[in-house]
Amino acid sequence: MSRPDWLPTTHVEVGLHVFETTRYHSHLYPEQDRATVRIDGADAHVTVFGHHGDLVRLRDVLTDVIGQLETARSQTSATSTTAA
Repeated sequence: MSRPDWLPTTHVEVGLHVFETTRYHSHLYPEQDRATVRIDGADAHVTVFGHHGDLVRLRDVLTDVIGQLETARSQTSATSTTAA
């Protein structure tokens, strides 16, 4: 789904660090094929709104980033082991 024309075009950037104490709450809107995920940090929260396809795309990006991070960590670990 593309952005509806009636939505404002203001740009806002929000950063939130995720820790083991971060809480997640989801709410489904199946009749609208969408859901929200609220990410609660210590001092702030962010709510992600998305339709099914957009949430799948977000999931895929996170899966890819996790894979890249795991590869980078294993390469760093192998380099550290070889250097020792």
